[in-house]
This record gives sequence, C-alpha cells and structure tokens, in this order.
Amino acid sequence: MSESAREPGAPAGGRESDRKVGPPSTFPGAHPPRVLVVEDSRTQAEWLARVLEGEGYHVQVAADGREAIRRVGAEPTDLVFLDMVLPDMHGLEVLRALKSSCGDQFIPVILLSVKSDLDSRVAGLRMGADDFLAKPYADAEIQARAAAMLRIKALQDQLRVTTAKLERLSVTDGLTGLYNHLHFQDRLREEIGRSQRYDNAPASLIMLDLDHFKRVNDEYGHPFGDRVLRGTAEVISAAIRGPDICARYGGEEFAVILPNTRLRGALAVAERFLRRMREKSYPVVGASGADDPGGEVRVTASAGVAVYPTTEVNTAETLLKYADDALYRAKREGRDRVCSASPSHYSAASAYAAERAKAPPSSDKSG
Repeated sequence: MSESAREPGAPAGGRESDRKVGPPSTFPGAHPPRVLVVEDSRTQAEWLARVLEGEGYHVQVAADGREAIRRVGAEPTDLVFLDMVLPDMHGLEVLRALKSSCGDQFIPVILLSVKSDLDSRVAGLRMGADDFLAKPYADAEIQARAAAMLRIKALQDQLRVTTAKLERLSVTDGLTGLYNHLHFQDRLREEIGRSQRYDNAPASLIMLDLDHFKRVNDEYGHPFGDRVLRGTAEVISAAIRGPDICARYGGEEFAVILPNTRLRGALAVAERFLRRMREKSYPVVGASGADDPGGEVRVTASAGVAVYPTTEVNTAETLLKYADDALYRAKREGRDRVCSASPSHYSAASAYAAERAKAPPSSDKSG
C-alpha cells in the first residue's frame, strides 16, 4: 500500500528489520514478547514498532507476506500485526499460511485494515484472525490490543503445557515412570496392527516378573520394595532400543514390546535384563535412616518370551497369553531364567497355566 494512503504522523527514516528490546524490567523472569509487524510502509511500520517497543516488546518488521511467513516459520513469534494489503500477497493469504503453519502453537494475529474494508475484516475473523485494528488507530489502542492478545496467548500456552502433562500422566506409571498397563495394551495392539500392515513383520514380547518380591516387601517394607521396582525400571530402560516399548504391567511385573525382533533377538534381550538384575544391589537402610554397612539385597527376575507371528500367535491377545505362559514356566522351572513360548512349549505352558488356575490365587506368580 502506498505511503500516501497511510495515516500521517509517523516519523520518516531508515527501516530497521530487527528492533531493539524495550526495558528489561517490564517482563521480569521471562523473555520480552516477540512481535512481528507485517507492513510494507516504512513509515507506518516504524511507527507501530516504536509504539510496541515502548511497552517492552521485541519487535521485528516484515515488508511483505513471504518474509512474514519465513520469519514465523524460523523464529519464535508471540504476536503478529498483519496489514491486509501487501505488495506480493493479500493479507488473507498470509493469514491462512500463518495459521496453518502454527501446529498446536497459538500465535495471535491482529489484522490492520481501513474502516471501509468490512468484508475483508469479517473474512479474516472467520479464517482465524484474532482481532483487527481499523485505521487510523491511536497508540493506546495498539498497546491495549497487543496486551490483550498476549494475555490470551499466555493462557493458551499454559493450557497446552498442562494438557501435555496430563496426557503424559495418563499413560505413565507414577512409581517407575514407565508406560502404564492401559497404554501398554494400546501400544501392543498398535504394534501388531503395524506388523500386519507390513507383511507380518516380526514382533516379540517379554514378560518379566521379580522373584520372591512379596518376601522383599514383607522383610524390608514397601518403601524398599518401591526402590526395587524403580531400580528394575532403570535396568530395563537402559537395556532397550529407542523403538522398544517398556511398561509396568502390574505389581512387580513388567512388559517389553520389541518391534522387528525375532525370537533369538528377544531371548538375548531378556537374558541381558536378567544378568543386569543379578548384578544390581539395593543397600538396606537401617533404623537411623543411613545405609546398613554391608547390608544389601539382590533381586532376581524370571522372564517369558513370545514372538509374533506364528501359527498359534496371530493376535495381540495370543502374543500376550503365550508370553505370560512362558513366564509361568520360568517360575515353575526354578526362577531367575528365561523361557520362550516356542511351538514345542505351547502345550506345556498352557497346561501349567490351567493347573495354576485351579490353585489358590497368588499376587506374584508364586514369587
């Protein structure tokens, strides 16, 4: 838009793309809000920047739509003042591009227009603009609308952070920091579904249960047992790859999904878990609260492994069943060992599970 059509009163001079930051005391403990002014008139842009800098904002200026889109994509931006008429693009095109590139971030956009341009203002608000200023506008109005939009952005950002935290908590076990049982079930179904889409790519499951854990709780107390559970989670997390999925299945039982892993590889991983469990010790805390000199406890674990797909294992549910059956067999055969649900073992494992179903209930697979 030509300068002759602009509101007079802004001082002339060379345009600065990056404006200086206002008084640092305005925003203690946080960076000054970063404001982008998209305006092709040098006079108007510098006037807007000066008004905003007076509020302590960090101001940058873009002279056309493409520069504005590039800046928002490359640099953190808290607020945009967008002129409707630009030399290379219509303001509504720029608005559409800015809003579509924000993702889950909220970047408020204030449209700058003339009073007679009602249709464009309405179209902009429907397209996602957050406010508008009709020319001519006063310094106080610019400052008030900027402050209002930044307050809304701060609340939106806080809501986004809180929502993300709640989402993490909903899938995380509070004691160990691993995924919880519900999320494990979802991820197991997702992984088997992914495997089925890619020509039944292999996927393995390890079920791991601490040996004699009830005895640990009874003898040393539940706080000590919690230390053991957290330590086990650390051992498992340190021994898996990035794509692997580890969860606390329940109580002292853990589950690990190994995508693109055949039985031999899964057995090696499970053996690594058990070896590191044997090596790990837990100092016993005395009555004074200090570690008991020389007193430490080692806790072993048993593991069952199953692989998808086989003739018998063709769903997430059957994969879980056979891994659990293999875990039962590892317990029966002496604990502190890995058993696999290979086809030759399926019937034996199932028979043992059926035998256990007739026995009185136990909280830890008989330790």
